[in-house]
Amino acid sequence: MLEFAFPLSIADAATRLRAGEFTCVALAEYCLARISDLQPRLNAFITVTGDLALATARERDAELRNGRDRGPLHGIPIAHKDCYDTAGIRTTVGAEIFRTRVPQRDATLVQRLAAAGSVMLGKTQMNEFAAGMSGTNAFFGDAHNPWNAMRAPGGSSSGSACAIAAQMCLGASGTDAGGSIRVPAAWTGIVGLRPTYGRVSKAGAYPRSLSFDCAGPLAASVGDLALLLEAMAGVDASDPESLPNPVPRYASAVPGDLRGLRIGIVRDFSLHDLDDDVALALRDALAALAGLGAELQDVSVPALAGGSDYRAIVDILLYEFNQILGAEYRATPDREHRFGAVVRANLERGAAIRDEDYRAAVDARRRIVAEIRRAFTTLDVLVTPTAPMVALALDAAEAEFDRARQFTIPFSIAGLPAISVPCGFGGSGLPVGMQIVADRLQEPLVLRIAAAYEASTAFRRHAPVA
Repeated sequence: MLEFAFPLSIADAATRLRAGEFTCVALAEYCLARISDLQPRLNAFITVTGDLALATARERDAELRNGRDRGPLHGIPIAHKDCYDTAGIRTTVGAEIFRTRVPQRDATLVQRLAAAGSVMLGKTQMNEFAAGMSGTNAFFGDAHNPWNAMRAPGGSSSGSACAIAAQMCLGASGTDAGGSIRVPAAWTGIVGLRPTYGRVSKAGAYPRSLSFDCAGPLAASVGDLALLLEAMAGVDASDPESLPNPVPRYASAVPGDLRGLRIGIVRDFSLHDLDDDVALALRDALAALAGLGAELQDVSVPALAGGSDYRAIVDILLYEFNQILGAEYRATPDREHRFGAVVRANLERGAAIRDEDYRAAVDARRRIVAEIRRAFTTLDVLVTPTAPMVALALDAAEAEFDRARQFTIPFSIAGLPAISVPCGFGGSGLPVGMQIVADRLQEPLVLRIAAAYEASTAFRRHAPVA
């Protein structure tokens, strides 16, 4: 391991690179050594691209010497969830049937982060076809939470979260259909953002659900998320659902106090059905937000009350998942051995959903979305826990993992921006995450609130013992 302190943030790394404290190559070597040391225990990566990373880092060093600076991500080591296509590098989607799949071109998000100067270290572990919240994978092995290797890191962006929490990289990509960025962020003590649906192009990312999927960043700090999002976001002709709206300067929007901001605590939802340690951490976080000048308001959102039953809405996701993968699944010989149990169950359930039931669920979704968004006529944001419990055991029942997304999936349904930021630790010493949700395209607002809260606490300075 090279002898320098790992950067506290992307901005810290950028400053130290330009000051000559270390080079892009030295930083990449540090991360690759960290991966080599921790991969046997954490299994955060499916594919490590060490030679490519070092070659790219050498190019970034040469560019700096010659006066070319690509910006704040120049030379920054990152990783990509293994559902993003990478030209000439296998992209497995965590699936046995794609074990040797090698795309011919990069996903748009991969292209944009490379153009911004980042250095790709490899492709991260994930639930097979992004199906599940556990981070387990029967074909490529389970990812393990850096805080406790017997606990789940959350899924499906499991490896991306593990790699950041264990200081293997400074940022990573993820995807989020029902909570697959936010829950891993919460359970590993980092930050993760599901942007507004369509804010970041999904072109070249293997889909879980066409109308739920969102591409977004995970990082160690809110400021890092802002830098990554700014590089990722923007309209893309390859993705017909990408939004044409101009990309704000997310990094410049982060600072600011919270005076005058109205934060909604949803009655019979935000503090409903929580484990005691999560409830305590969230109440402390709400008090801290009030101390920063925010006005806390009790609010009724009937569509959310009582932890509503979202099974009909989940049918949309599973119907679409079957449309994506079902034909290939049914045409595969020996499919009971080539697809995992969760994927098989998802596809069987998706195939059984009738077209008219799918359309009825889509209509119900529209009503839920309208009701949730009405809350923002009198509020700036809503706050909930990210998950109702700290990280579950890796061998916990699937029903327990389903409960983990009770606070994330409603806002996936609505396509709204939502961030998870660390807000404490449970009785077991495992991280707790707070979710902040705003109306469409209000990423600057959720980043600003999360950054103000982060700066007022010491939680991000805690790291798991590697």
